Amino acid sequence: MAAWLKLIGSAKKPITASPFNGTYRDEYVGFRKANKPSIRVGDQLFLYAPGGSKRIFALAEAADDPERDSNYNPNEEGSCRWRLRVGYLINLPVASGILIDEVVSSQRDLTRSIGQASHIRLLPEESESAWRTLNKKVKQ
Repeated sequence: MAAWLKLIGSAKKPITASPFNGTYRDEYVGFRKANKPSIRVGDQLFLYAPGGSKRIFALAEAADDPERDSNYNPNEEGSCRWRLRVGYLINLPVASGILIDEVVSSQRDLTRSIGQASHIRLLPEESESAWRTLNKKVKQ
């Protein structure tokens, strides 16, 4: 099982809150690129809001492999070619998540690494750090 850091929203269209007590609860996460994402069923995704908050706010598990999104419209900004059904393991209000800088990485700056991608594979130390820090937030 792999762990990934997945952007939700963007700097232009930040995710801030939703009607579900401030938590993000979409059943699917989307991917805009033409190539099928490498994420597979059982992989874990740390959901990251890059716009405004710059926080990791949820841990989800891929419930299926990515599939083509039948609602994809290349003329619609933000429309995604691929979608992935997820189940939430941890889900905090976006503003209550952990700052991306709180995730320990001895090999890279996660903020820079995720800058040009919608998702990146996390190294074991990064996923362990993200899980530990996010879990502490849940217990507060």
